[in-house]
Amino acid sequence: MYLTITTILISMFHIKPGKVFITLLSIIFFLLLLNIASYLILYFENGHPEDFFFRKTNFNMEKNLPSIFSGILHFASSILLLLIGRKVVRNKSFWFFLSFLFLFTGLDEILRLHEKMGKSISHTIETSSIFLFSWVIPYGIAAIIIAVIIFKPLFSLDKGTIRSFLLSALLFLSGAVGVEMFTGWYIEYYQLDLTRLLVIPDAFILSTIEELLEMLGLSYFIYSLLVFKMKHNI
Repeated sequence: MYLTITTILISMFHIKPGKVFITLLSIIFFLLLLNIASYLILYFENGHPEDFFFRKTNFNMEKNLPSIFSGILHFASSILLLLIGRKVVRNKSFWFFLSFLFLFTGLDEILRLHEKMGKSISHTIETSSIFLFSWVIPYGIAAIIIAVIIFKPLFSLDKGTIRSFLLSALLFLSGAVGVEMFTGWYIEYYQLDLTRLLVIPDAFILSTIEELLEMLGLSYFIYSLLVFKMKHNI
């Protein structure tokens, strides 16, 4: 299913980047409305987190519409990077490395590898506050290493592309790491019940912001890649 939908999305890449970006934003807005509706029903109508509509539309649940869309954005980015890498003359390894990276993050989004790693770490060492969700420790270190690796080839690109890529990364990492770490601190500071996070309003708002920033960052990255592709006739 992921491959089929991603292929359909890739076929959109012959359309102008702006139209693709608007389409992605429209999908995100629609998913956001569904996410909010699912929580309002849960909160005001005495619903349950296992209700079908909530499970399939809430941003904080697995294997549903938002997570599928997010996974597709990762895979679409990976494919675009691969296509660009095959056509460019310089820094091919840079594009192929990023393509592999987004393939991994897409698989991570589907399989929730980071959460499984976090549980393993938490069983070994005690983490708290901003490191309550302990997966941010190895992933944060990995992000720093990746930044060092790609620094030189990234800044050899044109200024417009550099700005776009950095803004995309800022949006995505602000959600994936920044909001996640803040949520860990917030949960511990206000002693929120971890077993009831899905129904606590504060936790819902934070998880919504987190996933929203991730999707916006990925969508803008796809837009940036399409602009680069068009600019260089790739």
